Amino acid sequence: MRLLFLSIFFIFNVVSIAYPGGIKGRVTTKNGEPLPYAGIAVKGTSNGTMANEEGEYEFSLPSGNYEIVFQYLGFKSIFRTVTVGTGFTELNITLEEQALNLQEATIGKGKEDPAYTIMRRAIAKSRFHQLQIRGYTAKVYSRSTALPTKIPYLVERRLKKEGIQEGKAILNESVAEIKYRRPNTYSQHVISTRNSLDNSIPSPNEYILASLYSPEIAGTVSPLSPKAFAYYKFEYEGYFEDQGQIVNKIKVIPKAYGEGVFKGSLFILEDRWSIHSYDLQTTTSGLNISARQIFSPIQNVWIPVNQQFRINGSYLGFGGEFKYLVSLTYEKLDIDPGLREDIVISDHKKEQPVEDKTRQKNLENMIRDQKEFSTKNFRKLTKEYEKEQKREQKMAGNDRLVRADSIVIDSMANKRDTTYWQTLRPIPLTKSEVSGYLLQDSIKIVKEEEGKKSRPDSSNFKLSHLITGNTYALGNRNSFYFKSPLLAISYNTVEGNAINLLTTWQKKWDKSYVLSVTPLIRYSFGRKRVYGNLETNIGNEKWNLMLSGGEMASQLNPNNPVQPLPNSMAARFFDRNFMKLYQKQYATAEYTLRNIGDILSVSAKLDYEHRKELRNQESARPIFFWSKFGFTPNRPVNKELADTGFPEHNALLLDLTATLRPWRRYLIRNGEKRYLRSKGPSFGINYKSGLGFAGDVDYALLQGSIRQDMNLGPRSSLEYFVSGGSFLSTKKMYFPDYRHFMGNEFFFQYTYPPDQFRMLQYYRYSTSSWFFQAHAVWNLQRFALTRIEPLRLIGISETLQLHYLKVPTIRNYTEVVYGIDNIVRVIRLEAVAQFHGSHFKGMGFRLGTSIKFGR
Repeated sequence: MRLLFLSIFFIFNVVSIAYPGGIKGRVTTKNGEPLPYAGIAVKGTSNGTMANEEGEYEFSLPSGNYEIVFQYLGFKSIFRTVTVGTGFTELNITLEEQALNLQEATIGKGKEDPAYTIMRRAIAKSRFHQLQIRGYTAKVYSRSTALPTKIPYLVERRLKKEGIQEGKAILNESVAEIKYRRPNTYSQHVISTRNSLDNSIPSPNEYILASLYSPEIAGTVSPLSPKAFAYYKFEYEGYFEDQGQIVNKIKVIPKAYGEGVFKGSLFILEDRWSIHSYDLQTTTSGLNISARQIFSPIQNVWIPVNQQFRINGSYLGFGGEFKYLVSLTYEKLDIDPGLREDIVISDHKKEQPVEDKTRQKNLENMIRDQKEFSTKNFRKLTKEYEKEQKREQKMAGNDRLVRADSIVIDSMANKRDTTYWQTLRPIPLTKSEVSGYLLQDSIKIVKEEEGKKSRPDSSNFKLSHLITGNTYALGNRNSFYFKSPLLAISYNTVEGNAINLLTTWQKKWDKSYVLSVTPLIRYSFGRKRVYGNLETNIGNEKWNLMLSGGEMASQLNPNNPVQPLPNSMAARFFDRNFMKLYQKQYATAEYTLRNIGDILSVSAKLDYEHRKELRNQESARPIFFWSKFGFTPNRPVNKELADTGFPEHNALLLDLTATLRPWRRYLIRNGEKRYLRSKGPSFGINYKSGLGFAGDVDYALLQGSIRQDMNLGPRSSLEYFVSGGSFLSTKKMYFPDYRHFMGNEFFFQYTYPPDQFRMLQYYRYSTSSWFFQAHAVWNLQRFALTRIEPLRLIGISETLQLHYLKVPTIRNYTEVVYGIDNIVRVIRLEAVAQFHGSHFKGMGFRLGTSIKFGR
């Protein structure tokens, strides 16, 4: 629960080195008000720090003379020359508000705001500024502070024992060394980490170098994205001078504020068209996020030296505020000498276009030979430069690699004492942060005393686990999972009430090898019998072998379209029995090869089944009787087959599947590949056959599919799934061998696989011939209700869906769906229009949860 709470506040951490002397003091306004997180740095270098929330700072420096610059957004930067000796010199600073100057030209009717020509240049040059830095080594100090303001009553007492209380600060500090090499190699060495909860385990979450020069940051469109003008309006607010540079202040105005876009201020350097600083806000899941970053000139390139994030709001009953600070000191900075700043970018919409020479493809040579570019041509040129880099990557055999990371945690990272941190910490703690550490220290002493009194061999089993279930760590990378049987009680008309007992033992070794054994015992009160199965998996990220066997009452559709909870609700309260079951005794072996050449996965499965038809229990009764409905036989109705019953028989089935993802990419973390969502479609082909020489069924089915999930912008995506196929032979088949579809007849549902219909009857159109189906789900940023900003800000989203089926017994079945998601965070409501051909058949409504459960 503690980890869940911390993850809601998005904590990640990483730092600079201390010296015996330096300067300290307070940064305030002329009225004496503190300027929280003001930047303090040695002029012309990245060696610097930040003030804390109370404006207090402490900057360690070796003996010598320095020119120190003090910066704060919206205030004039000032310089102070100081001499540092053996102790700390107190230096209190007062900053004055920065007055903005306006251009002489006024904006008349039909005139374009000057902000647009500035932004066109900045956008054209954004990727250039990313490419300027070939590599660096940096020491990074970061600190996160979470202040809970609301904790749900049910977990309040439990969290209090862990040191999490309303109004008490939770801290996490970290020191790390970051190394970067263009285009995509990062390494992190965590030197020290400390937090106010439990310092026994290092918790330095990955340090992510988010850049506003990137088209997107965590799914939010940057104002410097090539697509920015589709999402933002810009207003020029004036300019000022800082460190010899003209700085333009641009107001960033989203066309529709909500998740996926920023609002606030962006400061752009004249002529360089690079970032001076920014103060931006966005929102996600009802949380308000504020981001500030200050840049400084180092080796004639403006790069970020400190940043701060603030998150506040409430989520799933938790409320509070989270602050994150990071201060960077660059030790080795490698600037690409071919990408110089002495070029001129002219606005192609305002000035005479410059000759297009982008076919030469070498950015360094082009800058050397040509001093002026139009915004349009310079963007083309940068793209060509990137293509050249990708060609080089492809020749090196890593064209699918997006990023390579390594994280090493020092063996002493979590063992540094308080004295060590007092000398190391560049940003002083506030009073509330100090009290947070003191609170945790007292809780730690109590825990140690309780630990001495408790038996060393005491079990971690609790009676509450019978209700909640639990995973137990057994040591040596062994674990045991126990699922609560009370949460696994279900009802259907064939078995009556039934209960599951499910456990899993798992063993891990080496980097990715896993062995798991999962026994399932099921008792049917209606049939008065015990049955179950045993599944074993062994493999790693490249291959897996699965062996399974036992006896179960299984759905006629092997994809299990009916979930136990909705079926139990329907049968008990609405006199409807949707789940159609047959008994099978089976043995299965499946072997899978994954990520062949990073793009191909194949699997082969051999399945033996002894099948027996089942019937409803004579005693099956709902709690309420409805005149409109009634329990139907366990033998479903089908348009193609008059009698779906079948005799007791055996089946030996061969199932071969191949999935191709040609556009798949990956990142490497500590030597292990982690695959990312493919930007292009994936293709699947499946061959399934009943082997007549060893069983009572003999048929062959060939089918293929295409699937893609496309990102269309902030909170906008389009997922489609198309599949079709045909039986090549049908010498001997029974109804379980038909091609079934993912129907739904109940108003409540909580699983949303891509091929899920909303109102299709489960088995009416199952076929032994051919089929074609198509599904599309379009999530929209702004459609109808989401045009109302307060609804967008609380997370409401809308979907349009199309589901289509064509089989011999119904040529054009269509569902058109409008959905509202994230009502009070978890509820989904859908309105469904059903068509047979061009004939409207009626409307239906579906209620469910926005949380997507795995199958």
